[in-house]
Amino acid sequence: MVLDCTLRDGGYVNNWDFGFNNISAIIKNLSDSHLNFIECGYLKDAVYNSDKAIFSDISQLLTLIPKNSTSMYTLMINYGEYPIEKFTDSQINNIYIRVAFKKKDLLPALKYCRELSDKGYNIIINPMHTNLYSDDEINSLIDKVNEINPYSLFIVDTIGCMQTNDVTRLFSAYNDRLLSKISIGFHSHNNLQLSFSNSLELIKLTAERNLIIDSTVFGMGRGAGNIRTEHLTKYINDLFGQKYNIIPILKTINDYIEPIYKKNPWGYSLPYYFAAVNQCHPDYAKYLSEKSIKIEDINNILQQIPIEQRSSFNMSLIDDICKNFVC
Repeated sequence: MVLDCTLRDGGYVNNWDFGFNNISAIIKNLSDSHLNFIECGYLKDAVYNSDKAIFSDISQLLTLIPKNSTSMYTLMINYGEYPIEKFTDSQINNIYIRVAFKKKDLLPALKYCRELSDKGYNIIINPMHTNLYSDDEINSLIDKVNEINPYSLFIVDTIGCMQTNDVTRLFSAYNDRLLSKISIGFHSHNNLQLSFSNSLELIKLTAERNLIIDSTVFGMGRGAGNIRTEHLTKYINDLFGQKYNIIPILKTINDYIEPIYKKNPWGYSLPYYFAAVNQCHPDYAKYLSEKSIKIEDINNILQQIPIEQRSSFNMSLIDDICKNFVC
């Protein structure tokens, strides 16, 4: 199954400011493509601006969903950004809530997921930086997730550093221990140009288990971007005889995404490569490249960041390290 998260992950490129008419058109096009899931943005406790793919209430999304659509729709919450009290009991079957959280917030975030599930919401659990979990921590995570019984648990390559053996090892752990009806998802970033090949490896491993692959139109996303929806859907069509309609995806690229790309491009670059190699948050690479630092110095600076502080961007820390270089 394909989950397109252009409006959510792609929003890092343009501060989610797609414009209301464009958001509506993109959702319709992706719905016409018969994608399994369309992630329409973030759910945050903030003032709603209809031009941005950030919602303050699920009802705002409902007005954008085309009638008779066969797709499912998701909104992501970064744990801590939307109080559980704002949710009423749900009777909405085609809206899924994806909860993303850092490892340090695992226990309260899973409690939040359980409370959402108890209210009747379809839950997708998204543990960021999954590669930072030890084998024992992964097993503990899965056992706790089984108690919640969500729709899906994701493997998340937050900084685009996972090699194929990392992905297959995590999939094997998930597949062996996770309840059979819980889907496994994969979200990746393309810093090492491995998103597509890692996804294909997971597709090969999947038998009885439902698998969800995240993608974005034209690879739109922060830094190196993501797997491309147009490539992934064609591959699945050709290999499995699926019937994703590619034309509305290509129309979305031409009409809405390429104009953004021309103003603020994304994709593979050496700074983002070094960020992945050193397992650093991509914002470190972005910050250093904007300061016009020599490429070899970017790598050296990233290596100076303490390992335990690499997964979250800290401007004061990187500025202190830069003082030893010509920044």
